[in-house]
Amino acid sequence: MNNLNITICGLSKNCFDSLKHNLESIIEIKKNYLNLNLNLIIVDSDSNDGSKKYLNNTQKKYDFIKIYHEDNLESLLPTRIHRIAYCRNLALNYARIISKEEFIYVPMDLDIKQFKLTKPDKFLKIISKFCQNKSFDGQFPTSEPYYYDIFALRAKGWVNINSQLIVNRLKKIFPIGSFIWNYFFLFRYQWSPLKIKRKNFIISSAFGGCGMYKINKKNTNLISYDVSKKNSDFVSEHIFFNQQFRNLKINHSWKIPAPKEHLSYKALGSKKKVNYIFKTFYSDVKNNIIFRK
Repeated sequence: MNNLNITICGLSKNCFDSLKHNLESIIEIKKNYLNLNLNLIIVDSDSNDGSKKYLNNTQKKYDFIKIYHEDNLESLLPTRIHRIAYCRNLALNYARIISKEEFIYVPMDLDIKQFKLTKPDKFLKIISKFCQNKSFDGQFPTSEPYYYDIFALRAKGWVNINSQLIVNRLKKIFPIGSFIWNYFFLFRYQWSPLKIKRKNFIISSAFGGCGMYKINKKNTNLISYDVSKKNSDFVSEHIFFNQQFRNLKINHSWKIPAPKEHLSYKALGSKKKVNYIFKTFYSDVKNNIIFRK
C-alpha cells in the first residue's frame, strides 16, 4: 500500500453531513496507513451550512488536506456545468502541483456518502488492485439500489446517447406526457448493479461524481475537463474528460449509494409509481394549459 500515490479531489456545496462522513473516512485511511502518500484537495463553493468552518478547522489539523474556496461563481460562469468543470480543473491543477509525476486521481463529489457501502479499507484495496492492473486507465463504481448517473454514462447496448438533451427537446415539443420521455430515455436505463454486472458493458464514460484514473507523465499536462459549446447545460463535463483515457470499466465491487433525488421514480413501489405518473401528468396540464390561459 505504501507505494501508492493517491490524490482525492472533492467538490462540496452545503452538504455538511456527507462532507463530514467522507472526511472522517479519508482521515481514517490516512491514520491506518501512515506511510501512504495520500492527498486530499477540496474545492468548496458558496457553502453557508457550516461546511466552510468545518473544512478550515480540519485543514489546520492535517497537512495532507488542502481546502480552497471558490465563491460567487454564478456571476462569472453561465451554467452549472461550467462551474463544475472550472472547480474540477482547479482541483486537478492543484493535484498536479502537490503530487508526483504519476498518481491515482480520484474525483469525488462530497454530497454523496462515498464510504457508506464501500468501507475505507476496501476502498484502498480497490485502488491497489487498480494500480496493479495494467489493462485499465480508469474505473468507476456502481450505485445501489440502481445506477443513477445516466448524464455521464456512455456504453454501447446501455446508454450511448445524450438522454437529457433528447428529453429536454421532446418536452418542449410535447409538453404533456413528460413522464413518457423520462421513462423511455432515463428511468428504464437506471439498472441494478446485478444487471450491469451480468451485461459486462464496454464503456467510454461513466459516473461523473466518482472515479479513479491513472495520471502519468504522458497525460498529466494534457487532460482537463471541458464544456460543450452548443449544449453546455446538457453535456456532462465528464464526457469530455473520459474521452482522454482508454480502457475504462465499471468495478462491480465498488459501490456508492444513489441519491434519492436521482431515483425519483425508479426506487418507488408499484402504488407510488402509479401516483407518480398521475402527479406528473397533472403537473404537465397545470403548467402548460391552465397557467397559460
